[in-house]
Amino acid sequence: MPLHPAFVIAFIAGLMASGHISTNIYSPSLPAMVEFFDTDSASVWMTISVYLLAFAFAQLVYGPLSDRFGRRKVLMYGLVVYVIATVAGAMSTSIEALIVTRAFQGIGACAGPVIGRAIVRDLFGREEAVKVMAYVGIAIGTAPAMAPVLGGYLEDWYGWQASFAVIALFGVVMLLLTWSRLPETNVHARRNRE
Repeated sequence: MPLHPAFVIAFIAGLMASGHISTNIYSPSLPAMVEFFDTDSASVWMTISVYLLAFAFAQLVYGPLSDRFGRRKVLMYGLVVYVIATVAGAMSTSIEALIVTRAFQGIGACAGPVIGRAIVRDLFGREEAVKVMAYVGIAIGTAPAMAPVLGGYLEDWYGWQASFAVIALFGVVMLLLTWSRLPETNVHARRNRE
């Protein structure tokens, strides 16, 4: 069944927004996390640095993996890592544990933007792909602005762990959509399996 362009735009926007949301949503909670973990602000800020470093490294890996094994399978593995790391982050009892889980979260979150762009290239010609990515850009442009606002309310109402719970729920939704709606778009990977 061919994918509807509106679904593709919304789906890719969700994948691409995951990287922004994962950092920006909990930024209002950083002072509370300093107190919760009884640590200094530099250690809490390390959770952002480690996430970005892991995200950058994973970009080198996801492209070749999805070319070889297929977009759908690699994206699903990445989203599983993302969800598990996010849940583990919410359950962290030490800043060291949170730093480690944030590294894995960065690795998992990177699957969305990298493979999302590859899916667009698989499904659309050059001119159509530019249009689709323009729509996606508009859609995800609000994520960095809205995530801290949502995170601030979550912090006030439920504590810093609530931001991680929302991120995990978002990851589960993207994983379910990938599993139920996304066919393999990399024709070369399909041929390799046949």
